[in-house]
Parts: sequence; structure tokens; C-alpha cells
Amino acid sequence: MKLSLVITIFNEESTLDSLLTSLQQQTLAADEVIIIDGGSKDGSLKIVKEWQKKPYFKNKLKFLTKKGNRSVGRNFGIKKSKNKWIAITDAGCIPDKNWLKELFLEQKKSEALVIAGYYFGITKSSFEEAVVPYVLVMPNKIDENNFLPATRSMLIEKNTWKKLGGFDEKLNHNEDYDFAKKIEKENIKKSFTKKALVGWLPRKNLISFFIMILRFSFGDAEANILRPKVLLIIARYTIAIILGLIIYLSFISEFFQFFKIYGFITLLISFFIYCFWAVMKNKKYTPTGWLWLPILQVSSDIAVIIGTISGSMKKTIL
Repeated sequence: MKLSLVITIFNEESTLDSLLTSLQQQTLAADEVIIIDGGSKDGSLKIVKEWQKKPYFKNKLKFLTKKGNRSVGRNFGIKKSKNKWIAITDAGCIPDKNWLKELFLEQKKSEALVIAGYYFGITKSSFEEAVVPYVLVMPNKIDENNFLPATRSMLIEKNTWKKLGGFDEKLNHNEDYDFAKKIEKENIKKSFTKKALVGWLPRKNLISFFIMILRFSFGDAEANILRPKVLLIIARYTIAIILGLIIYLSFISEFFQFFKIYGFITLLISFFIYCFWAVMKNKKYTPTGWLWLPILQVSSDIAVIIGTISGSMKKTIL
């Protein structure tokens, strides 16, 4: 199997060495590695040029520049690739040494045109540990028959990518989820292997976590994707806002006097139950970071609501 590996980057000087080290250690080598830069202002170019001099990557590691979002860069890289099969991962990821080998073995076994690999969090702090279950599919929740390929860990036939029209270049976020839904819609044969592992580096602080979830939610709305859990989040907070409004009215209107105490108690108890639920649903994944779970739950809820509304408004305006 002739294999091209395509990766998009933008200001990734802090993660490139780890990524390229992991690619150098692959038990199955890609025939070419294409890195497409979206216009980095940091030292990313310098780092790639240093790696191009190393024997393993000599005449194999190609660096291309294409300004635009990840879809633009990824489509450009795949167009420039020479081989039938395209492996894809993202900057900020660290593939396991057997990653490409396992993708290859699954393709041979299943004869699928798209192979989805798996990914896990590489954590260095209790906060990062708590972030993982909010972003990744945890091992006990994997549905192998319906697991959608993501660009963290994917293998696809180039002609299949072409048939699907590539990644939607209008989408700045969640373009791989939109692409995966097209794979489903067109009934393209796909398969999943848990053995094709890629490590993912979680966000390191609450602000960057909030921005990430905001971006994901904005991207979903932008791509006309409405997940059931988003409706549940909006419904929960709508009820909370209505209850809070009634409590406020109880202080200025005789009609709502009954809710002055009971409404406040109900709201307070509901909040504590919600925080307890946030801990219990993910505590098994976060032995040292579970105290962060209520904070991340509320932060992600707010980010989802803002992102969904903003993405929908942009879509409506355009």
C-alpha cells in the first residue's frame, strides 16, 4: 500500500517536535509526509526545515503553504499527494508507533474505503485529566459500528475523498464531523479499529477549554448540525432562567410571593444536584481531577449555548 500522510498546522512550534518524533518511530513508514501550513507566524517553518534534513525524512517530508482554514489546507495537501491512500492526523497529536500499521491492517481486513482510528488524552495535570471526557469518546462508550472517523486518526482512499468533494472549505470548525456525516450519507464502506491510537494534548486552562467548546459548538451550528445533547442543555438553562425570573418577581410582586423562599431553595438544590451529576458521570475517568468537573460542566454548557446561537445567527445572516 502506497501511503501519503497529510497534516495541517498553524503556529504549532510547541507540538511539532513531538509529532514528528512519533512519525519517525512508526513501524510502518508513510511514503510521503505532507505538512501544510496555514500561515504560521511562529517558528513552525524553521522546525520543519530542521526535520527535513534528518535521514528518515529526507526527500519524504514536504512543506507546503496554503493560507486558509484547515479544510483548505487539508484539501490542498491531499490534492498534492501522490498515493492512493491518505492517512490524516492533526497538529497537537502524537500517534502511537503502530498507528499507521494498524490503520493499514484494518483496511486489509475490512476492505473499507475509510478507516477510523481511536484517540486518547495525554494528560499532565488534574485539569487536563478532567478535560478529556468532555472532548473525547471514552473507551467504554465506543460504538464500533457507528464510530465516525475524525481527522485525529483517519485513513481514506484518495478517490473516495474526491468523490465526496473533499472537506467543506466554508467550514472553519468541525469540518471533519461534517465530512464523516457525508461518508455515512453516501454509504461509503467504513471500519473502525481501536488499535490505531493517536494521543491528543488537552487544553491546559479554563479559558482555552471554553474557547475550544465555543468553537466546536459554533462549527456545529455553522454546518447545520444540531446534536440532541445541545437541545437538552438549552432546555435545562431555559428552565433555570424562567425559575430565576420568577424568584426575582417574587421580590417585587405580591402575586409571586410564594416563590420567594421555595423557588430559591428549588433552584439551589437543582444546582447542587447538577454539580453532583457532573462529578458522578465522569469521576471514573478523572481520579485526580474530579473537582474540576462541575466547573467544566457549567463552562462547557455556557460555551455550547453561546456557540450554537452565534453559529446559527451567522448562518442566518449569510
